[in-house]
Amino acid sequence: MIRRQIPDIYTSNAEPTRYDYLHFRNPGSSNLTGWFMTFLSRTSTHLLACTTVALLTAHSSKAADNPPQQVNTIDQVQFQQANAQAQMEELQNRMFRLAEATRQAEPDDAAKLLMAVRAAREQLILEQMRGNLNLLNNKDYTHAADEQAQIIAKLEELKKLLTSGVSDLQMLLEKLRAIDQANKKLDAATAEEKRQKAASEKLAGANPAEQKPLDNLKRDQEQNRKATDNIAQAVKNLGGAAKEAGDKLGSASGSMTKAEGALGSGKAGFAMTEQKDAVASMEEARKKLDEERDKVMADVEKLVRKQVVMNLSEMLERQKSVRAGTELAVEHLSATPGTGPRETLLKIRQLGVTETSIVRIADQTVDLIEQTQFSVALPPAIRRVQQKVAAIAATLDDSRADAKLVQSEIQVEKDLQDLLDTFKELAASKVTPGNCNCKGDKNKLEAELKVVRMMQLRVNDDTQSADKDRPIKVASDLPVNINPMLREKILATRDGQSDVKTVLDKIHQQLVGPDPQEQPK
Repeated sequence: MIRRQIPDIYTSNAEPTRYDYLHFRNPGSSNLTGWFMTFLSRTSTHLLACTTVALLTAHSSKAADNPPQQVNTIDQVQFQQANAQAQMEELQNRMFRLAEATRQAEPDDAAKLLMAVRAAREQLILEQMRGNLNLLNNKDYTHAADEQAQIIAKLEELKKLLTSGVSDLQMLLEKLRAIDQANKKLDAATAEEKRQKAASEKLAGANPAEQKPLDNLKRDQEQNRKATDNIAQAVKNLGGAAKEAGDKLGSASGSMTKAEGALGSGKAGFAMTEQKDAVASMEEARKKLDEERDKVMADVEKLVRKQVVMNLSEMLERQKSVRAGTELAVEHLSATPGTGPRETLLKIRQLGVTETSIVRIADQTVDLIEQTQFSVALPPAIRRVQQKVAAIAATLDDSRADAKLVQSEIQVEKDLQDLLDTFKELAASKVTPGNCNCKGDKNKLEAELKVVRMMQLRVNDDTQSADKDRPIKVASDLPVNINPMLREKILATRDGQSDVKTVLDKIHQQLVGPDPQEQPK
């Protein structure tokens, strides 16, 4: 399934926490503290506002059905789009530089800016702007207008992120991602150091006459030391046991430096000893990072349960809103001959944007659950609902609405309500931090099995629906050139059944495996 990059449109009546632009914190300090963050954050927000204004102007300057005839108007719209693109690129670069400069003095603000940079890159805002400029150059104003509306919504969302306070959950997840990235790089560096130690040991025993093999090992050792130094620098700012991990990696770097000198002097045996010490220090660092990760996970899980309930509730409310709008559109279309009034068709397309935002919230929810390992059954269950929502969104995007679509929306509402009710039970069960295991936890096992039962019921419904669509009831007589839509429906049902089996296998492995407290870290 291709995921369309259409923005989420969270709305809130609460006034977001903002920087006080008229009162600089620590104005007399020479360090890059709050006042510097305030100044540059205000500048970034101003750039973002300028970008949005440029796009809004371009958006209002074109006419989708009646392309502008004057060359001056076309040139002006293209210039405004190019200007918005340039300002967005400057904004991303400025936020990244500012985050690096304030990482130690203002860690919370730096984390916020890095999250904004990541959000802009993940949503491909710059790439979408470049594509929009190509659409304008090719005089494809209809598609350009749609793209500009999406870009504006993404920019508004980015502005909210910059001007509001970062939640505790976002901060913890950011730290969790940093630890996971550091662990991945550290594992690779440790494996490389072990390889180099084995190579040094082999050369020490062979007593090579040529210096070239040692020169190659020295060069490899230097590269691995630099990689280890980068990891150490990244984890030192995470605090807690992660800072201790950084110190251990510093010791490993020192051992690597000595190994480099030994290899340069032709002493492979001494280099092997130093590399052995480096590996030991790196493994200690890994243990410290795991220790810090467990602490972060314990804090995250307290917050993620509340967040997932909020996400599912938001998805349900939006789906109800879309369904009500679809029902109204179907009434208008049935009362009007032909394709229906243009205003109704535009409203149907707008419903598609809202429906697509549900797809995005589902992505965020699955990421949260998988990252915290809170449940093995909920992610595939949510993905199945997400696929149905994506199909509904595609239909609405084509300005199509009928009674069958309304029934599909009602089914999604039921699925979301069932997931919400089940998750509330699952959230009430006790979960071992950093581990999703049903063994010894009856409430957790019962909640997981309820999700599996719901998944199986949906697969059964899909199977019956596919069977009704078959023109021939004997399997052996099923034609090879089966209807593509029916084939897709059967394959989707098969995938659903496969998801149920996979989840049950995971639960079974938890039940027959060792107790969570007995599992090695």
